[in-house]
Amino acid sequence: MTSSTSSGRTSPASRERLAEASRIVRDVAAAVGLAEGEPGVRAVITTLARLEPVSIRGISRAVELPVPIVASICGELRKRAVVAEERPAQLTPTGRGLFAAGALELGRSAACPTCTGRAIAIPRHLDRLTAELRRIARSAPPPVFELDQCHCTVETKVRRVLALHEADALVGRRVLLLGDDDLTSVAIRRFVERFGSEATIANLTVVDVDPAVVGFVREHLAGAPFPVTCSRHDLREPLGPDLLRAFDTVVTDPPYTVAAAGLFLSRAADALAGAGGSVFFSFGSKRPAASFHVQQAIAQMGFAIRRLVRDFNEYVGAGVLGGTSHLYDLVATGELRPLVTGRFTAPLYTADASR
Repeated sequence: MTSSTSSGRTSPASRERLAEASRIVRDVAAAVGLAEGEPGVRAVITTLARLEPVSIRGISRAVELPVPIVASICGELRKRAVVAEERPAQLTPTGRGLFAAGALELGRSAACPTCTGRAIAIPRHLDRLTAELRRIARSAPPPVFELDQCHCTVETKVRRVLALHEADALVGRRVLLLGDDDLTSVAIRRFVERFGSEATIANLTVVDVDPAVVGFVREHLAGAPFPVTCSRHDLREPLGPDLLRAFDTVVTDPPYTVAAAGLFLSRAADALAGAGGSVFFSFGSKRPAASFHVQQAIAQMGFAIRRLVRDFNEYVGAGVLGGTSHLYDLVATGELRPLVTGRFTAPLYTADASR
């Protein structure tokens, strides 16, 4: 039995096209000063070729780079006649010839049209509850940007509660929210009042550094059918004895720095009763290196990633982050241990980290 192989040959025109494309990518990476270098520029271009016409925010979500960086890359590509002047962003005929020659013409996207890739779809019978939460959210304290607050949308609040329920992390559980300017606790109360009973939640505790958030949440949890505690606490200080090893589920959406992620996850590890406990952790960095360090910390603390849903959380504003963050569904193993113990003194918030 014999076998034969054949190898295709690249034509001179193709070699010239590849060389020109490589030169443009190299020049744009240098002009932007992109930490991710040429691969980052190529990721933006290939995403643009696949999704065009697409907003800068849409590209940012897909490639996990900050919106200003994506905008700068597209600006440099416009100077080189690769990206058209029209909005939303799209390639020019020259750009398509250089970078989209091998595109797969699959037509319709394969992403789930119902849940938009978030794994949770809000059923129509929750419309009234969603409207109630929207009314409450309108009167919430404004975000304090120095604390990296950026309120999630009402639909995100609803999806979070549904995700907790689907993961069996809500009913009968002792639930702790480490920070709650998103009012997830208020959404939990509304769900329980409409669909549950006083036995649905063992207890619910909210801890936040912002006194305005604590006061607002306390007001809207008053009279809840389950035990509630709301207190002001700066998580740079260790948790009090009453919060240690006392919870089954922790929900947290910390400032979007690697330091904050490590700190809040460490406090979550302190708060969980032990192996099997759940942490629902939202993190929105748009730099792969930051995500790597966060996931490294997750493993070092003895958490396993049960599920990671990209762009699960949507926010009002948060333009630099593309308006979204990912949801990590974590489970504690027998190796659970915090990386941060005692008082935390390093820079925590985005403004601190940039100084």
